Amino acid sequence: MYELEYVRKRKRRIIAAIVGGVSTVVVSSLAIVAFLGRFVGTFTVSLETRNVELTLSEKSDFVNRTSFLRVNDLAPFHEFTYSSFERYGGDEVIDSEQTSYDLGFTPGSEDGSGASMNFFKYTFFIKNVSVHPAKYNLSVNILESINSDDGRSLESTMRVMIYDNGNKTVYAKRASTPHIGEDGKADYRAPVSISEYDATEEFKFQGYAEMFDSSQVVTTFSDQPIDVDEVRRYTIVTWLEGFQSSNTELAPKGATIKLGVEINAYEN
Repeated sequence: MYELEYVRKRKRRIIAAIVGGVSTVVVSSLAIVAFLGRFVGTFTVSLETRNVELTLSEKSDFVNRTSFLRVNDLAPFHEFTYSSFERYGGDEVIDSEQTSYDLGFTPGSEDGSGASMNFFKYTFFIKNVSVHPAKYNLSVNILESINSDDGRSLESTMRVMIYDNGNKTVYAKRASTPHIGEDGKADYRAPVSISEYDATEEFKFQGYAEMFDSSQVVTTFSDQPIDVDEVRRYTIVTWLEGFQSSNTELAPKGATIKLGVEINAYEN
C-alpha cells in the first residue's frame, strides 16, 4: 500500500477502529474507538419511511434493494492526512460504487497483526420506488463521545467528509481558538488538514472545514426532494487527521466517538 507522511515526520500510530450498530430503528451508527491491534467493527445504514417507499442499495442498479446496510470487521485506524486521498485516486475513486469500504485498508503481517485502516469510506444510494414524490432528512449525529484514559478525545482529530451526489464537504469540530477571516472577524472553522500557518511546499494548506452543527450533530441535509425513480448517491468518509492530533506518541486509548446516520422519508 502507501507510505504516508504525517506532522513533523512522526511515526504513525494505530489510534482507533470503526465499530457500530443500530442504536434505534432509524439510526445507523458509526463509531471510532481506540482499540489497538484488533479486528472489530460494524457499519450500518438504515432507513425509515412514512407513506412513501424509499430503498437503499450499495449499487446504483438497485438489484439488491434493502432498508438496512451493514459492513462488518473493520481494522484499527492509523492517523491519516487529507492530501493523501490523491494517492488513492482522489474524488473519482473515493466517491464511487466501484471501490470498497476497505479501500483505505493497509495489511499487516501474515498473521494479520498490524493491519489497519487509513480511512473508511462507504458509498450507498437512496431511490424513491413509490408512486409519489417524496422528501427526506439525512443527518449525521454524534451519539456518544468518551475521552481516553488520560482525558483526551478524538473529536478535534476526526474529520467527516460527505459526498452528496458528487458535491463534497468536509466537517470538523469547532476550533478552540479562531483565526481571522477575510472579513476581519473571528472564524472558528478548523483546518481540513495542516493549518495555513504551518503549511509547507510539501504539505499545502487545504482550506477550512465546515463546523459541526452542534456538539450532537455533524450536519443535516433537510427536506431533500426526491422524485419518483430518482436516485441519490452518498459517500461518507471518516479519518483521524494526523496534522491535528496531539504531539504525544501515545494513542488516546479508550476514547470513542459514535456517529449515527439517520434517514427519515415522508410524502412530499
